[in-house]
Amino acid sequence: MLKIKAKYRFLILFTFLFLEVNSQQVYLETGIENAYFKDYVNNKGANTLKLTYYKLFEFFIESGYKLDIYKNRLKWESGISYNKYKIITGFTTGKECVPLTYNLTSFGLKTGFNFAVINEPFFKIQVHSHLSHDWLITGTNAYNDVVNDIFNDNTFDKTFIRFHKGVSVEYIISDEIATYISFSTADSFREYNQDSNVEEKYTFRTNSISFGISFSINNYKNRCHGGFY
Repeated sequence: MLKIKAKYRFLILFTFLFLEVNSQQVYLETGIENAYFKDYVNNKGANTLKLTYYKLFEFFIESGYKLDIYKNRLKWESGISYNKYKIITGFTTGKECVPLTYNLTSFGLKTGFNFAVINEPFFKIQVHSHLSHDWLITGTNAYNDVVNDIFNDNTFDKTFIRFHKGVSVEYIISDEIATYISFSTADSFREYNQDSNVEEKYTFRTNSISFGISFSINNYKNRCHGGFY
């Protein structure tokens, strides 16, 4: 699995750098996102987490590049994101459930495709799918007034490869500017934790709603900066 992660990491980094050079649009996106541990099992193969608590939303921000692949209908995107998650769950000990809160911060690189199912001159309905590589920056969990630094204690996975999918609605304001609303879900690849000393297995699931704006940079890149026309 570590070799697979390395391959995806290289692929995502390569496409990000490629689009940075060849992009036709830049975008800025922000929204709210929640997260939870899907299909969790501990080192004994048991699910000891309670997932019925309310899933809190936190803000995230993302920015990147877009490249038109086919007639302004199919676009290739790469971006960088900053995410914060607050996950309220609980772990069972016998018949008792102890509330447990995770506070996580991550940084990610993402690349993938956006396809317009409905492609009108001023209106688009699009589906998208992406791969991302996410790195944990900070992480704690807390229960019974005890706070644990799970990042430095190596008790939480520090990297994720995630698959994103969703739908967005875009409104084209002009040839230069467009806005959109996006609804997305993402799942990390399910694996035994490779970055920590705890043999847990789970899928890191997130759901997000976001608003974005994109700007064309074609005119800037094609502009002549010399004295001859």
